[in-house]
Order: sequence, then structure tokens, then C-alpha cells
Amino acid sequence: MEIFRAYDIRGEYPKDINDDICYKIARILVRTFNAKNVVIGRDVSLATPKIYKSLIKGALDQGADIIDIGIAGTDVVYFAAGHYKFNIGLEVTASHSAGYLSGIKILGPGATPFGKGMGMEKLKEDFLNYREVKPEKKGKLIKKDVWKDFITQVLEFVDASKIKPLKVVSDASNAVGVLEIDNLEKHLPQIEFIKLNWKLDGRYPGHQPNPFLKENRQQLVAKVKKVKADLGIAFDGDADRVYFVDENGDYIFGVYINALIAEKTCRANPGGVVLYDVRATRYIKMKILEAGGIPKMELVGHVFFKNRMRKENAIFGGEASGHIYYNFGDYMVENSLIAFCQILQIISESGKSLSELTREARINYPVSGEYNFILPGFAETDDLTPEAIAVMNKILAKVREKYSDGEISDFDTLTIYYPDWNFNLRPSANDPVLRFTAEATSNELLLRKQKEVFELLKAEGCQYLNDSGVELLY
Repeated sequence: MEIFRAYDIRGEYPKDINDDICYKIARILVRTFNAKNVVIGRDVSLATPKIYKSLIKGALDQGADIIDIGIAGTDVVYFAAGHYKFNIGLEVTASHSAGYLSGIKILGPGATPFGKGMGMEKLKEDFLNYREVKPEKKGKLIKKDVWKDFITQVLEFVDASKIKPLKVVSDASNAVGVLEIDNLEKHLPQIEFIKLNWKLDGRYPGHQPNPFLKENRQQLVAKVKKVKADLGIAFDGDADRVYFVDENGDYIFGVYINALIAEKTCRANPGGVVLYDVRATRYIKMKILEAGGIPKMELVGHVFFKNRMRKENAIFGGEASGHIYYNFGDYMVENSLIAFCQILQIISESGKSLSELTREARINYPVSGEYNFILPGFAETDDLTPEAIAVMNKILAKVREKYSDGEISDFDTLTIYYPDWNFNLRPSANDPVLRFTAEATSNELLLRKQKEVFELLKAEGCQYLNDSGVELLY
């Protein structure tokens, strides 16, 4: 398995990624950035402590001080890297793939993103040609508790006094979201938290830490209905994505959550730029414009969003997949807790439930959610090789031919627009998987056209893998 991926380092431990590899990567990164310090956090996966130890040893041996913040989500590492101006940020995690895979997310100076086209290729080259360079001295290991400062910053984005008493079911997936809510909870005494999968456990016994898939939200949905909660939230394995279900247990696809936050942010900052992704554009673009903001579309992926936010000095950015980005002045990163608190305030100030706030949008601007299809001749666990890309391009050529009467865009692989519907097809960043998302002006049209595209993909040999489980309202 290729471990140097688009957005992170990721592989099966110890088959693909091991202690020696991590040790060398840490030393290379310290040299690359001439780093004096490295902040590091970790998820709770079973292989994580070994990778964590190897990274720390490598950075110390290369002369950098390690600021160890312990078990913490990726958004906490992002905060620490930006807020304290550390030279490098490392989170040991495979995100939503935690449990099956292990990995490392990397930040450069100023919490700048690191990935394909932004340093990953050079890291791989230096690793393959590894040489040891002895530093003048070894670094020091420093333990640091960042939770107080992290929560203080979260609360700067809301007025907690305006949040009314609400009952919230929170599913942490047995992962680091436990610590985020536990540290926030004391500052929101008016919120009754009902906690699911709250024991930190790298075996993830409740369900896999990927709530973007419907099967991993079933416990949350059932609990919300049972206790008659106002809403439910779920975190992925490293808590840099957050997912919402309303009081009826309906999953609210990310674009509708992002639109609520974008509208509030734009009204407070008229003329500000807001970024959104290609998966669902009609509703959020309209809401940004109505609220006095400037909507701009960006490629899916945190590296693209963060760089564009920095370039545009954007006030907000949201991906439909649950990544929600904020402008902290000197840096732009995800923060799930801010998004959660903002939704609490929006519900409180509106006097409406989450279902009422999103109902009109879900009826008039329905979105399919994301569907994943494995390319013919490949398995889900394969890499996105040049051969897989060639197969994908042949399939996309067939799609272009069938829908040649539409407005065709190559932005983020392939998007085809019609006046009353549109769809996007793009590959996974790392796997031989084609992702489909569509939106339309009615449910009937959306389902009909969705079926039409699916039949074409299946005729070309693609196999359905999974989907995000969006329910349509009528």
C-alpha cells in the first residue's frame, strides 16, 4: 500500500507503516522545516502508541523539542500548531479509517497544510533516499495541556449566554471526541449531554469511527428518538469532522449545516468570502448571497480549502463531508466544536428545531448524499494507481458522451450541470473508488437521474460500495 497519500501518511501497521518508517519521517520533517519544535497529539487506535513513540524519538534525535499534548483530536493539534506558533504539527491518526489503518497528519509552520503538491512528494523522495544528519544537540520532551486555551477559543465564536437548555446525544465513536465534549461540557451547563460510545477504546467496539456512513449512525439515531433529544452529533476517529442528526433522527447532510453557519457568519461579516465544495452548490450559494457574502467553490480536500481560505482571507469554509473551516487570523483550520456550538446558538436564537431550520432546504434543494463505487478490476483496499485512473477516465468519457447536452465542467474531475439538476463524479484521493453526488429541484427528478447515472456506472463494471445515507423529505 502506498503510504504517502494525498492528505496524510496512512497504511496498515506494521505491514505498510512501522516504527522505523515513522522515526525516519520525523527526522526528515524536522530537517525539511528546520524545526525547533514539534507539537504532537494522537488518537486511541491500537497501533498509535508505537507510531507516536517513534515520531517523538525521531524528532528529538534530530534536535527538535517535542510538545506532547497527549490524546487529542486533529482539530486540537491544528489549534495548538497555529495558536502557539509551533513549527510542525503532527497528529497520529488514520482519521475515519482508524482501526483498520494507522497514519500521520502533518502541518507545516503556521499550521499550513501539508499534502500532495504541498510537500508530500519531497517527503517521499527524501525518505526513499534517506540519509542521517546529526544535529548539534538532542531536543527536549515537554508535556503541555492545551485544553483550556482550546475551549476558550471555541467559545470566542459563539455567545454561550444565548444558548438555551437543549438535550443533545453525542456519539464519540469510542474516540477522541470524548475529550472534546468533556472539556466543553462544563462551560455549557444548560446543555444535557447524553453520551454514546464514551469509553476510549482503539478497538472501536461501538462502531467504526466513520459517521459519514449510515450504518455507523444507527445507535445515535435510535438514542435521539428514544430520549426525545433536540439533536444528535457524531465525531469521526480524530474529531476533525462532525455530523448532525435532527430531533427526528434524520441525518442532516453537511451542506445544510454549512449553510446555516455561513448565513450567520456572513450577516456578521458582510462582503466576506465563504468557500463550499462541488458536491452541493445550489442552496448554499444562494444563502451566502442572500446574507451578503461572496460564495466561491473549491476542490474537495482540506489542503485546498485551507490554502484558498488563506489566499482569499475567507471568513468560513464548509465541505459537505463534515469538515468545517474557520479563520483564526494567522491560520485557517477545521474545528468541529465551534460548528457544534454555533448550531446550538442558531437553534436557540431561532426558536426552531433543527428539522424546522433545514426542512425547506431539504425539500426544495434535495441532495443525494455521497455514493461510492469501486472501479472495475480493483478492490476497495487497492491504491489509486495510474492503471486505476486510466480505467476511471474511460468511464468518465462514457458519462461525458451520454450527458454531452449538459454544461460540462472539469472542476474537481467532472461536473455536469442542467437547469434543474447537476451531478459530480470524482475519485477518492487514494483509493480506486469513484464518488457520486447529485442535486436537483425535486426529489422525483433527483431519484430518476440518480438511477440513470447508476445504471451507466454499473454497465461499465463499477460496483456499489456504500453511501452516506441521506433521507429525502417530501
